[in-house]
Amino acid sequence: MKLHAASHVDHGLTQEQVDWVFAQFGDRESFFLQTVELPPELGDVPCGLHGPMVGDDPLADAECHRAVRGERAWTSRLCTREVRRTQLVSVIAGPHEGEACILYTAFGGPIAPQEPGDPGCSDVEASEVFWAQHALTA
Repeated sequence: MKLHAASHVDHGLTQEQVDWVFAQFGDRESFFLQTVELPPELGDVPCGLHGPMVGDDPLADAECHRAVRGERAWTSRLCTREVRRTQLVSVIAGPHEGEACILYTAFGGPIAPQEPGDPGCSDVEASEVFWAQHALTA
């Protein structure tokens, strides 16, 4: 796995935490997604996911709104809750521009299903069910 200009390392991980991720997965040479726990000495990271997957009640529509995040072409279900801190880090990596495996992203918390508006979403129906109960911190 390599760091690339297209890698998203802007989710609140420190350089030391990113270095640890590369120490764990640097030898990977194909697509993978995996959630690991940081060692206690590396501290924690922000997690912006809210809903049953992270121990919350389902989020009501009244608490949420939809907005485009970053340069995405679709809207995300968002809420104004504060991020929580976690030692779980999810890593997604795979092929890109001739490279066997680059880091796509690393972020705090579990891996959630792709959003239903994401063109890469393979199960829109299941995604809609999940995101009807979950939201991300705005």
